[in-house]
Amino acid sequence: MLMLGSLIQSCESDARNSTRIPPTIKKSKAQWQTDAMNSLSDLINRNVDVDLNYFKRSRIYYDREQYVQAMEDINEAISEKDNVSEYFLLRGKINRELGEIDNALEDAERAEALQQNTPDLYVLMADIFQAKNRFRESGVYLAHAMKMAPYDGSAYYVKGMLQARQGDSLASLASLNSAILMNPRLVRAYQQSTLINLRLKNYPDALSFNNRGLKRFPNNPELYFERGEIYKNMAVIDTAIANYRKATVLNPKYGEAFFQIGALEIKQHGYYSALLAFQQLLQINPNHPQINYLVAFCYEKLGNDIKAKEYFTYEMEKNPADQMSRYGLWRIRQRENGRMYPSFYADDNIESDYRTIDTTRVKIDMIKPRGTINMRIDSSRNAKIQ
Repeated sequence: MLMLGSLIQSCESDARNSTRIPPTIKKSKAQWQTDAMNSLSDLINRNVDVDLNYFKRSRIYYDREQYVQAMEDINEAISEKDNVSEYFLLRGKINRELGEIDNALEDAERAEALQQNTPDLYVLMADIFQAKNRFRESGVYLAHAMKMAPYDGSAYYVKGMLQARQGDSLASLASLNSAILMNPRLVRAYQQSTLINLRLKNYPDALSFNNRGLKRFPNNPELYFERGEIYKNMAVIDTAIANYRKATVLNPKYGEAFFQIGALEIKQHGYYSALLAFQQLLQINPNHPQINYLVAFCYEKLGNDIKAKEYFTYEMEKNPADQMSRYGLWRIRQRENGRMYPSFYADDNIESDYRTIDTTRVKIDMIKPRGTINMRIDSSRNAKIQ
């Protein structure tokens, strides 16, 4: 009897095991996106729904903030089929993120002409028009968007930007905070909140928004740059430089960050570090204002007059009216002629870095003896001595 019971129990156990649903494997969003992109790439390579699959892959790149790759894919989709409003809407969004405002407007208008009628389009149009200072048109599109999607975080972001550009900073901060609460993935809302608080000199609030942004976007170079700006304004120079450097690591073509590093290193007399930063900036943007002068100044401070003269000359060729480069060349000529020597205090300002000892210009007068002065005695006054 006992053996029969055990046999029945084992049979029931086998039946349950055979019908058990295996647990689902949960994937992270990043893993899901990677798998989806691999599948889409395979379909594209096999020529299956090419335009649609390019569009889908571009949308994933856009969500990952890989805007260059997203642009390449959406261009391929549009070249395959140029009458789909969703394609132009996505390209308009990508152009907006890349700062190509005119191209973004052109794509958004094309999407609208193709009967696109979604809150995303109206938010994009409102955002573009506020960036172009066309506030009335921006407000009209924003009103349409907020009627259709009253809890859309992107709409509140544009509302905040519109208020900021019209001078209402406090209302702007409230709208941007609402945008973050509704959609914590709006990186530009964190960036703009940080900048507005920075302009208002609300440094604790600026750091608070910046910290919130970095928790969600730890690889965003703009947030690190803004963090550097906060600490620069708070006169915490070393921390500011560290954050600027982090921004350049994440974006090696971040020219403004290299400029700020160089400028702050000069203030701390770190001329070699400043030189390295300005050389990077020169490669990124050879037309940056006075970049050759800045490189030359660092070389001069490091005692390399040959390279300093070379870059001062470059700057003079680009801008003959540049008095600072002209003065730099004059100082070098004076040293070459033996008429000027470095100051004992190498860290003085540029105006007092060098002292002239050109004795040919010194006029020496003979010392004349001081003349005698005859003083009359006033007899009308009687001195009383006690």
